[in-house]
Amino acid sequence: MIDLHTHTLFSDGELVPAELARRAERLGYRWLAITDHVDSSTLEHAVRGAVAAAEEVMRYWKIRVLPGAELTHNPPQLIPELIREARRLGAKVVVVHGETLVEPTGQPRGVDRAGRGAHSYRVAGPQRGRRDDVDLRDVDHVGGPRG
Repeated sequence: MIDLHTHTLFSDGELVPAELARRAERLGYRWLAITDHVDSSTLEHAVRGAVAAAEEVMRYWKIRVLPGAELTHNPPQLIPELIREARRLGAKVVVVHGETLVEPTGQPRGVDRAGRGAHSYRVAGPQRGRRDDVDLRDVDHVGGPRG
């Protein structure tokens, strides 16, 4: 199993990254992306924290952890710039999505379009409420030797 859209206490989650990874591994997950909600004021802190956690966790456990960010709650015009900055800081997965049944964003449809053209993953589209397939070909090089 994989989960490419999770949150820690760096945003609206309840667990530190290592505990989230450990719990996911215990439940049978092989891949986990830490994609906390960020904006320009929290991007650096959250991505650097996710990068550090991913490196530490993968050194000792079998689960593969991808550092990332979620940019959904930002003005659509800023999303391409924020994606570039997230990538520069080490994000391997960047999530941008429009309205879902679970997370009403109040954002215009432009959020989805802004992320699509800027190397992010659209996890759920406007008013669909379902997961889309994600191509892992560009993240399969992440991680070190399994311990």
